[in-house]
This record gives sequence, C-alpha cells and structure tokens, in this order.
Amino acid sequence: MSEFFLELFSEEIPSNLQQNLREDLLKSFNDLFLEKSILFKKSSSYSTPNRLVVLFEGVQKNVVLKSEEIKGPNIKSPEAALEGFVRSNKILKKDLYQKKTDKGEFYFFKTKSKKLHTHELLEEFIPILLNKIQWKKSMYWGTFDLNWGRPLKSILAVFDKKKLNFNFHHLTSSNSTFIDKEFEENKKSFLEFKNSSFHNKS
Repeated sequence: MSEFFLELFSEEIPSNLQQNLREDLLKSFNDLFLEKSILFKKSSSYSTPNRLVVLFEGVQKNVVLKSEEIKGPNIKSPEAALEGFVRSNKILKKDLYQKKTDKGEFYFFKTKSKKLHTHELLEEFIPILLNKIQWKKSMYWGTFDLNWGRPLKSILAVFDKKKLNFNFHHLTSSNSTFIDKEFEENKKSFLEFKNSSFHNKS
C-alpha cells in the first residue's frame, strides 16, 4: 500500500474559496478512485492561503480489472446493430456467444482481466480532473490559458515515494514545492506528506 500526495501552490486564495475547492478536490479524487477501482484506506484534504493539498493513504499500487460479461444486441436484431456492437467494443464476431435470458436470446462477450498500474492512471487522469474544477470566482493571468482561483505556481504530485509526471497547461508536475512565500528563491523536494512543508507547518 502506498501514499498519494498532491499539492497545488498558488498566490494567496481567500478562505471561502479555499474551503470550496478543498471539498471539491477531495470529492473529485474520491470519485476518480471509485470509478477506476483504486482501493485506499483514507483520504483527506487541507489548505492554507497558498496551498491546496489532497492526501490518500493506503493506496493499492495496481488495479486488477476482473473479467466481466458484456451484453450485446438481441440475436434477432439487424446486422447493423451487431456490427456496431462489435466495432464499439473493438472485438471480433468470433468473440461473441449467444445466451438466453428472461428477455430473450442475446449476444454476449467476456472481457479479459487486466492489470493496471495506479501511477499510470494518476498521471493520465489528474490533469483531466484538475481541468474540470469549477471555482466560484476565477481568473486568467499573463498569457496563460488556465482559469484558476489565483495564479497557480507549482504542482507537487507524488505516489509511492516517486514523483508523478504530467503537464497541466503551462505547468509540469514535480516532487518539489516552494517552502514559503518567497517562492522564487526557496524550493524543496519531498517524497511523502509527513516531511512536506504543509505537514511541518500544520
């Protein structure tokens, strides 16, 4: 089991916006973990005027998607319906089998079990999730195309004591963050929450 730690460092955010985003972020990540079948023991979120933090503890390193039975069209359906089902699921007709149900006889196929790595799922979906965040009040700044509550300066993202690599608009994730408001000169790397700037100041 591993730890997932995300910190968004920005210019100072008003307290009412902090609470709203802190709650929205946690809900969004809980929903993501549920949707992707990523098991974990505990989740929490925190904030300061400059930092928004999401923490997941006891996270599984791999996700195993079990084989499942997918129901297709009725065997009496037009050929076009069957063709569409095969195409949308990226399978071959030979993968199908027929099965009787209470509502008639249908085509089915079974998916193969699959093992996914949690760090790859996080790298793929964190920027998608962040892009969907809705602020009550937000702003653009400079020439950047990011609409955020206050200018976003850095993204720290760590899973299993290793940095997660992804891009979010003009920013690239890392395992480092600014340790105080004089952020142009003071930056430090972290691989777990208990050693982070936020934890040491809370």
